Amino acid sequence: MKHYRLLIALAVACALSAGISANAQTRHTFANPLDVLVGHERGLRGGEPVVLIFQDDYYLFVSHRKGYFYSKDFQNWTYVDAPNYPAGVVSVVEFNGELIGCSMNNRNVYKAIDPKKGVWEKIGELSSDRYGDANLFADDDGRLYLYFGWSQIMPFQVVELDTKTFKEKSAPKPLFFSDIKNHGFEVRKPEDVIYSIFNGRREYNPEELPWIEGPWMTKHNGKYYLQYAAIGLEFISYSHGVYVSDSPTGPFTYSEHNPLTFKTSGFQVGAGHGSTFHDKKGNLWTICMIPAHYGEGGRGSELAIFPTAVDKDGVMYSDTGYGDYPQYYPADRKVGGADNYTGWKLLSYKKRTEVSSTSGNYLPVNALDEDFLTCWAAETGDPGEYFMVDLGGIASVNAIQINWDHIGAQQAARPAGGMGAPGAAPAAPGPDTRYQCYEVSVSPDGNFWTKVISKPENNLELKHDYNEFDTPVNARYIKVTNIATYDNAKFSIKDLRVFGTTPNMKTSKVADVKVVRNPQDRREADLLWSPVPDADGYVVRYGIEPNKLYNSYIVYGKNTLYMHSLNTGPEYYFEVEAFDDGLPTYQENTLATLGSGAEIQIAKRGDGPRGNSGYRQAADTKILMLKDGVDEYVFDDIDPGNWVLNHSYGPVLWAGQLTEKELISNAANPQPTVTATLTLMGVGTEITNTLMMKVIPGKEKGKIVVYRTK
Repeated sequence: MKHYRLLIALAVACALSAGISANAQTRHTFANPLDVLVGHERGLRGGEPVVLIFQDDYYLFVSHRKGYFYSKDFQNWTYVDAPNYPAGVVSVVEFNGELIGCSMNNRNVYKAIDPKKGVWEKIGELSSDRYGDANLFADDDGRLYLYFGWSQIMPFQVVELDTKTFKEKSAPKPLFFSDIKNHGFEVRKPEDVIYSIFNGRREYNPEELPWIEGPWMTKHNGKYYLQYAAIGLEFISYSHGVYVSDSPTGPFTYSEHNPLTFKTSGFQVGAGHGSTFHDKKGNLWTICMIPAHYGEGGRGSELAIFPTAVDKDGVMYSDTGYGDYPQYYPADRKVGGADNYTGWKLLSYKKRTEVSSTSGNYLPVNALDEDFLTCWAAETGDPGEYFMVDLGGIASVNAIQINWDHIGAQQAARPAGGMGAPGAAPAAPGPDTRYQCYEVSVSPDGNFWTKVISKPENNLELKHDYNEFDTPVNARYIKVTNIATYDNAKFSIKDLRVFGTTPNMKTSKVADVKVVRNPQDRREADLLWSPVPDADGYVVRYGIEPNKLYNSYIVYGKNTLYMHSLNTGPEYYFEVEAFDDGLPTYQENTLATLGSGAEIQIAKRGDGPRGNSGYRQAADTKILMLKDGVDEYVFDDIDPGNWVLNHSYGPVLWAGQLTEKELISNAANPQPTVTATLTLMGVGTEITNTLMMKVIPGKEKGKIVVYRTK
């Protein structure tokens, strides 16, 4: 059997550089989203994950793959080819000391003869192939059950299986349906759609029944927690809920503390169709399938994992408040509760940037906005293109996560979990293939630089490249420089996320939180609070008991929140926590970066439609934006003809016939052939400068230069 090393972004196995240990088996933290790789293949689909412990190893199964992974420490994984393993959307469980598994809408039941060698054999057959998202559950009394459900209208159901033949012992028993009138997080809202699975064939209605799917049973302290996913991968509100019972076959009671996992804000969104498992220390985790977006239109699924717990009253909950910030691995997580946040702040959010170039509307600010649907892209994929962030002050940097994009790629982009045919893996690269190769340097002052990450021959397709430093690095400036892209893509970054600490960072409770719950629709509420000076963002926690605020949103750039995730029955309690990295905030001078609001344009007289200025324009109109601090503007490619210079939709500044004599010259340093004063400029009653123009000839065409004089 072929064995490969698996890299989950949890593992960071390729981070070999100064400041990052070459021994990648000693990482302590990870950050969502997670990459899943097999060898040097392209990113693997992170769909419908199942995690369990078998014979002291963690096993990870993802959908549509004839193989799976195992690990001693949840960091360093081995991939196993398994030709007879069921694949599809799978369920695997330990039963009578062995691994058995089945697949969605497939009758066959399999057993692992040697799971580390990938040897499986068929051991039974179900009577039906209509078990959507089948989930096997082995109770500790030796009985075996099959839960299933995958529909907008059908219920979750359970059937007990014969432990010898694996045939159903009775008819399936209905357990529960969706309930969008009472469960706000189950509602499919059009504004939550990331990408349409209908491809334009129809619109999403204001409210639609959710897909309830992905059953997963967890037994903890004698109670049965039946987990379900709602509402669909294409929504940012893809999430988990849970029903609870004292029996594996019910009756089940809805947990009013739902949702179990829910994350609609921040860089990583979505938290559905996964599994909940105990780690080796007894702590609970929930691993989820989340939406992915990569390149120009690429979409699919990836993985995220959240700490989960059951409180003293039997309530199962997860902590997603800082769910895409660095967290501890299972070995380093403390026992009890679901708080697993390292305390490292996001230092790079909306700080000042400097870049080598920018392609179109892929602006630098996009790479610091905590939005996985936006990105910055350089004009090329050439070596030397760079992205730099100024944190605003010296910080102690613990980790850097570079989330890459793939703009302008020669081949169709496929995210991890790309929406290809089920089971179809992306073409494997050749042995010399490199993926995104780069280096990261840091500086305290912008003058003296130290290289802390270097990946010149990177052969792992890490889309969420998380690098934890063994020793924190003191820096103000972080510069990511391109060495090589792949697929002829531009150098592109979704988000550069720098995590660490500063002496002045802080978190504080907000005192004046105002909540208005919609009396016509109790699933909805609007929150408002006074902005905290210098706050980078807020975590809004809420729950149905004052000491059980188990649900949350993270909010950036505003002090309001609209939510539609509430259950109609209970009352809710709310708390807002402000967080600040302790560094100066950067406010963009839009007059300098975007212009002062005045455009100038050059147009050639032609036979086109008559414009506002009373002349007919040719198609080659060119427009430039006047900006503070810029004193010269150049219109290239001017050939003989009648030209008009004006500010857009406004008065003519200059018009005239330009001849070949005025535009063509072989001189090494040609002098202006035409000059003109265009207008005075000023502010209020003060004249500040004069706007001038000159015509400079060239060898084939000339140019018109507009400039300001004092």
